[in-house]
Amino acid sequence: MSLPAGFGAWAGENIGIIEGYIADGLSFQGYPYLAQMMQRAEFRKPVDVLAKECTREWIRFRSKKQTASPGDDKAAAKRISEIETAFKSFHIREVIREQIRHGLGYGIGHVWADVGDLGYGALDQEKPLRVNKNGMAQGALRRFANVEPIWTTPANYNADTPLRDDFYKPSVWWVQGSRVHSSRMKSLVPFPVSQMLAPAFNFGGLSLTQQLKTYVHNFLRLRNSVSSIAANFSKLVLLTDMFGNMATPQHADYGDINPSSLTGRASLLQSISDGQDTIVADKEKEDAKILATPLGGLNELLAQAMEAMASIPGIPLVKLFGIQPTGLNASSDGEIRVFYDEIAAWQADQIEPTLRWMFNLVQIHLWGDIDPDIDYEFVHLWQMDEKQAAEVEKLKSDTDAVNIVSGKISPDEAREREATDDTSIYRNVNLTGPAPEKPEDDLDDGSMSGLLSKAEGEE
Repeated sequence: MSLPAGFGAWAGENIGIIEGYIADGLSFQGYPYLAQMMQRAEFRKPVDVLAKECTREWIRFRSKKQTASPGDDKAAAKRISEIETAFKSFHIREVIREQIRHGLGYGIGHVWADVGDLGYGALDQEKPLRVNKNGMAQGALRRFANVEPIWTTPANYNADTPLRDDFYKPSVWWVQGSRVHSSRMKSLVPFPVSQMLAPAFNFGGLSLTQQLKTYVHNFLRLRNSVSSIAANFSKLVLLTDMFGNMATPQHADYGDINPSSLTGRASLLQSISDGQDTIVADKEKEDAKILATPLGGLNELLAQAMEAMASIPGIPLVKLFGIQPTGLNASSDGEIRVFYDEIAAWQADQIEPTLRWMFNLVQIHLWGDIDPDIDYEFVHLWQMDEKQAAEVEKLKSDTDAVNIVSGKISPDEAREREATDDTSIYRNVNLTGPAPEKPEDDLDDGSMSGLLSKAEGEE
């Protein structure tokens, strides 16, 4: 197949544009090159930090059904315990973490569900998976697996009209010779690209490693320059009779360098200048001086380069590099709080679709249907310490006491609120039974001394 006429001339005229497009990291770098970039700590660390932070506190299961029936509460608690066990047995937390690594490192990450007794042939996985009680049998889920994007490419996608909901969205993936329906494999694309660039990016997006490329290379170049300056920050200057030394033969009689020549004197001083040797100079004709390069400001240049690398993923320096802020009353609590809020938004935007799909599959696997009363929520990374939690619990208790005295709520309703409060320090206590009797009024209003007196009297 021959090239069109004039193609060579056109390519030659636009070679600068093509070179700039590739050099600036705007084109898809390819999975082999991205995998090589992930071998460097400067690319790998931000990806690992984000993947670990997004799954560190993980999720909390809860029942949305508000009921005062002890039987319903026990049934909900039993189901929550079952789904917690299933999530651990299917390693869903680890699978999601690896999908985030693939999405940030390669631009797209896949999670495949092994459902039913289907094989791994060319057409076995092409059948759509309906996530309901009619499309999946109870106990049919076998495992979840991560699939690196290098083994996948779209087999079918609609490029006909943008009005269709599947426009430029693959309906079937080709996975090493097997056609896998998209309903069986969920994809994570953290940084999508324009639809006209999607085929060039294998229908993924821009990877974090590719976005970091320019900043990491600038940091590495600056680090090497600083290392060279620090190793050669001083130079020995020899003030000598250059005319006389240049007239002296360079080599001695037996082939050695003549120390009286200009080259010989320079070689001698070079060999002893790195150590603590004594420099001997002719007091009449020679002098030796040290010229030192100022090292002030080099640490600031390195710090700015590291801040530039951390600004792309939005990770605080103390999280990414372990660098504590310096200065009077310096603290990184505010930066960490903002980072945790960003993680919470990222979880809701990126992790939620795949996790909800896996959550529904696990429910059908366990009970044959999806329970609308069982749900989950992401646990925020920013949490109160024990003292702060106790102070908040005290405020809630005082509010309940005022509401009970004023007749707004009853003690049983206050206990029900306590039982459904996910942040309560009594969330692991069974509060479904009858409320305890009110302490006697003559025991110093329930003070500790009164309770101790009552205990001594009972003994």
